[in-house]
Amino acid sequence: MASFCPHCGAQAPDEARFCMTCGRERTPEREPDVQVPSAPPAAPFGQPGQPGQPGQPPVPPLAPPVAPPPPAFAPGGPSPVGAFFGRAFRGDWAGSAQAALWPVGLLVIAAVALAVPSYGQGSDIVVGFGDRMRISLALLLQSLGGGFEVSASSGSSPFGGGDSPFGSGGGDMGAELSGGAALSLVPLTVTALWILALWIGVRVLRSRLRARAAVPDDHPTPVPGMPGLEAALRVALLVTVGVLVLGLFAQPSVQGVRISSSPVLAALGALLISLTVAAGMLHRDDPAQWLAARPGALALVRATGTALRALAVVLVICSVAAFIAIAQIDGLSDVSDVSDLGRADLSPLVLALLVLPNLGAMALGLGWGAPISFEAGGSSTYGGGYQHQSFGLSELGDATNSWAVVGALALGTVCALTVGVMAARRSADRREQLLSAGIFLGLFLLLGSLGGLGARATGAASDLGGSGTGSAGVGLGMAEALLFGLLWVFAAAFLAPYLMQMAGARTGIVPEPQVPPGAFGSAPGVPAPATAMPEAPAEPLAPSEPPAPIDPPSPAVAAALPTATAAPTPTPTPPPGPAPGPAAPAPVYDPHTFQLGARPDAAPAKSPRRAGIWVATIAGAFVIGGGVTAGVLLLQDNGGKDDKAGRDDRPAVSTEQPTTSQQPTPSPSPTPSATPDQATAPAPDATPDATVPSGYRKVADAMGFSFVIPDVWSREGVENGSQITYAGSTGAEHYLIGVIPNAGYTSYDNVLNMEKHAKEDRKKRDYQRIDLRRNTFQGRRGAIWEYTYRDEGGRTMHGIDQSYVAEDGTEYTIFLVGQQDVWADLKKTYRTGLESWRLTS
Repeated sequence: MASFCPHCGAQAPDEARFCMTCGRERTPEREPDVQVPSAPPAAPFGQPGQPGQPGQPPVPPLAPPVAPPPPAFAPGGPSPVGAFFGRAFRGDWAGSAQAALWPVGLLVIAAVALAVPSYGQGSDIVVGFGDRMRISLALLLQSLGGGFEVSASSGSSPFGGGDSPFGSGGGDMGAELSGGAALSLVPLTVTALWILALWIGVRVLRSRLRARAAVPDDHPTPVPGMPGLEAALRVALLVTVGVLVLGLFAQPSVQGVRISSSPVLAALGALLISLTVAAGMLHRDDPAQWLAARPGALALVRATGTALRALAVVLVICSVAAFIAIAQIDGLSDVSDVSDLGRADLSPLVLALLVLPNLGAMALGLGWGAPISFEAGGSSTYGGGYQHQSFGLSELGDATNSWAVVGALALGTVCALTVGVMAARRSADRREQLLSAGIFLGLFLLLGSLGGLGARATGAASDLGGSGTGSAGVGLGMAEALLFGLLWVFAAAFLAPYLMQMAGARTGIVPEPQVPPGAFGSAPGVPAPATAMPEAPAEPLAPSEPPAPIDPPSPAVAAALPTATAAPTPTPTPPPGPAPGPAAPAPVYDPHTFQLGARPDAAPAKSPRRAGIWVATIAGAFVIGGGVTAGVLLLQDNGGKDDKAGRDDRPAVSTEQPTTSQQPTPSPSPTPSATPDQATAPAPDATPDATVPSGYRKVADAMGFSFVIPDVWSREGVENGSQITYAGSTGAEHYLIGVIPNAGYTSYDNVLNMEKHAKEDRKKRDYQRIDLRRNTFQGRRGAIWEYTYRDEGGRTMHGIDQSYVAEDGTEYTIFLVGQQDVWADLKKTYRTGLESWRLTS
């Protein structure tokens, strides 16, 4: 008969003493044959000396055989990560697909809607519906992180080209032309709608999972049977695959022009956003216990939620304000001449809706004092240039009026108060409130950096040896946004709790004074609680009296507190009722009343009027935030009205004045080139540096000229490599000096050409010529041009341009422009500048 080894479990003959596999002795397996069941029949019960006799102890049974150890080669269970992915891939893909269909379908529907108009093509359709849909998809995918790049190349010679539309041309007369452009614009409206669609789909999936687990929607505790994180992973993967397919589809080629949508970047952005939203919706209950044991992480999560809510509210307010402001612009319909289906113009307001949060972020930054910056630059084989402009509160006042600046500051004040109040109401302490404010500021800066517009273009002609690059961008000034955001956000975060406390609202930031119950008397008609009085202080009050059968009533309560007067001889059995004290009734403590001290007044404190409180709140925030902003702007303005006050109403140049100016410029010797010019100058000026009028100063520019400008004006920079601007703080009145070497034309011809463009410029409406004629300036042939026009803000502007060509062939244009209502002063400034004009090289 075969048996098994008790050590290794191998089969062996029953008579074998040693195991033939492990070599160990197998005798323990025979021990069960001599166990207790064979002992009773050994002798009759009751004989002396036998185990069964009652006087003898029983024989203990032998131990059972040791179970064999598990085999060493037994396979282990899956790792936690492997088990998670296994559950995720074996889960409900149908429900996840329904949730992923919402955001993907939104992109498809939006692309179809944008592709319906023909955009002015008329009957000659070049870009068909399919191509327009693919182009629209490429533009929409920028909301998820995709790109939009256009590239083209072709031969310019009509004598060659090959079979490919992208061929290199042929023959000696041809040149290979190539170029490309890239647009960087994140339509945050599309991003917000995409996240909303994803949220709706995930919410439907969450209801489906709860129904499958038989859990109501308002169930407060985590459900172990609800696989939320696995479902979130499935939704994110399906959304990513859908976006990747759309990105690959959104790369058309039209008439030799290729468009790329960067599908991989769009898919990565979709994966990150969808995983965050889906996990936050489906897995939000599970980390509750983990966060409860970690107060720091819980405070961070709560502060992030508060900052996101505040950002959403503020962004809605600013977006609505920006849209209303854009709708009030005169002549906005003239900006776009794109025809919709050949009938109606496409309103720019429709395009503004796609970037409404972008405009809201810029409006918020502008209301806090940060400017909107514009930069453009380029370089080519034939030269290059760079231009930088900014639009801040001062430029807003120049373009419209002072009420626009007041409205922008009011918008910034309301938004700052909104952030401060929401952080104070939803935070448990001051640290969490400041953390919410800091996270909000970081999110605002991130939104401002993403909300700008950028464009880049390149081009090259291989056989001609020419190439060039250019770029332009519009966005919020991030350095100023950081500075003013710190001032506004943290000032509001500091003041909001105290202002809310004054208004009667409760917050966790400023705790209410802790007053013992009954310290100031009970409410009328309500007896004081007897249990509020500790027993120990009540004993010395009546040492000789027998113990009362009941607890001491309210007189002892008044005697135990430092603010009450102790009763010297209380009655043994006082009747229940109000405590004896002064004739005046005790004041009732109101927890909703803001107490300036630890103890309230004798009379009940009256709550202040809420209307007055809110007026004081808005005024305080306006003074702190708006005052700092206005102070910085005034420092940049250098006195503002000093420009007009510093001008001299007397003749601008006086050759009879022997004294020097307040700011003389040392000049060891006259400029040699200025000697022949003095004979033909409009006024004799033998010593120009000694006759600079009061309120002016002389500047010598590196471009080879010098002249006199007002004291408060300064050099702003160079545009297009040849135009130098000198302006005040507002920039409305300024000089524009043009230096064009080797000009192959006369100044009169150039002025006629510039007038033609001025008449066609939409920014210069109601153009009216005042003067345009040939003249002689400093002995050289030139031209004078003077005119007026209305700018985009409706102001009447006055400009005058004196141009001439110097001996070396360089043309100089001295152009001054300003508002019509200050032209009397500007005319003196211009005459002073012309009389002091000199060439330094």
